Amino acid sequence: MQNNTADESDSGYRVICIRAQDSHYAIGLGYVECVLPLMELQPVPGGAYYLAGLMDFRGKGLAVVDLGLWLGLNHAQPYDLDTPVIVCGNGEAQMAFIVNEVVRIEAVKPDAIHMQGLFKSGAAPFEASLKLDSGIALLLDMPRILNVNFTAVNSSVSARTFS
Repeated sequence: MQNNTADESDSGYRVICIRAQDSHYAIGLGYVECVLPLMELQPVPGGAYYLAGLMDFRGKGLAVVDLGLWLGLNHAQPYDLDTPVIVCGNGEAQMAFIVNEVVRIEAVKPDAIHMQGLFKSGAAPFEASLKLDSGIALLLDMPRILNVNFTAVNSSVSARTFS
């Protein structure tokens, strides 16, 4: 079974580096199923402001969340047909994130993983800070994020209240 979490003893850990608005984040590559261009989304009336809608993915409805909005970044940026959507899953749960850019895939060196203890004890949706060749990025805590019900009507769950 593949270890999907950042572990300082695991020199084979790889991430997909992304940009949401002007901030840089990373997702463990083991959680990324595919990257697609934005497609038609079904609106969810009464859904949270960061829930862009539902998309048909391999015959089932999949929640699509604007990552920047969910993280509390200042404003929504307009989408177009080139807007990337990252489909993530862990074998039990699955969802998709709208991001502004997929920057690259990068290997993480063991000494590049920082602040794991700080994030583990906090409420932020991050697992660690990474010092990558492309700069500093926050590693999204996908096991916790994939357990959030983003489709709940009038959901008050956001990265600010993440716990």
